[in-house]
Amino acid sequence: MHARALMLAAVVLVGCGKATPQGQVAAASDTSAGRGGAPALTVAQQRLLEAAEIALPPGMAVESLPEPNSPGAKILAQYCTQCHALPSPAMHGPVDWPSVVRRMWVRIDMLAGSLGVQIPETAQRSQLLTYLQAHALQVAANLPAGPGKEAFETTCSRCHALADPKVHSPPDWPVVVMRMEKNMEKMKVSGVTHDRAVEIIGYLQKASARPHAR
Repeated sequence: MHARALMLAAVVLVGCGKATPQGQVAAASDTSAGRGGAPALTVAQQRLLEAAEIALPPGMAVESLPEPNSPGAKILAQYCTQCHALPSPAMHGPVDWPSVVRRMWVRIDMLAGSLGVQIPETAQRSQLLTYLQAHALQVAANLPAGPGKEAFETTCSRCHALADPKVHSPPDWPVVVMRMEKNMEKMKVSGVTHDRAVEIIGYLQKASARPHAR
């Protein structure tokens, strides 16, 4: 398990100060008590931590970020990896990033000072959002019709906005789809059958092909 993420989440849960519901068994203090004398987590809280860890998307290497030496990339690596793996800017579309970042700021502000969590300044938050939107997922405006369109829409929209097929060339799509399948496995999202994956790849390859010059 991602120990750092669990510890930070535990601070939030314990800080909420919710009482254990009647009939709920609290976690044993000899095995679940937090370090430094922190209160033991309830079974419900432990389950919530487990679920949060499962839902965390896989991260990426710092050097793989777009413009890795830019201020936005450095802020992303410095602050966001305090609680989870380094996210890719292409995880969300430009319209989605503001709400995602706002939610993260609320959480990080709640953790101010806890377990050494650093809090970014207002200017850094603005720089980060600008960076994420500049390198966000290119969302499809109007998907072309064709076999596999429905499979692409229903399968890929479960984790993120639908990408514009033209963000990759036809030869690249098989590798991209395979990488997405591995990410789904890591996030415990039900995968796709071989035939469905082939159908999606075929659609994306056709939709991303350049029209023949006349």
